[in-house]
Amino acid sequence: MVWRFWLTLFGVAFVSINLYLAAAVYVDAKKRRFDRINLPPGWWALATFFFSLWGFFVYWVVHHSTLAVREQRPPF
Repeated sequence: MVWRFWLTLFGVAFVSINLYLAAAVYVDAKKRRFDRINLPPGWWALATFFFSLWGFFVYWVVHHSTLAVREQRPPF
């Protein structure tokens, strides 16, 4: 019987973390609009919710890491 408690607790924590990551990605993607891969914020949020850390990692690499392609502005 104790295993049901821990399984339920783990499930609730997992869904809560996924919702938090998806919401954070949605808010950030909405600020950036259709920045890189031309995906709307809702698609980024769904990918992050269903693939949790992998989706969040891909979003971070595409938009925030040093690997992200940034537009270079002229120096003047």
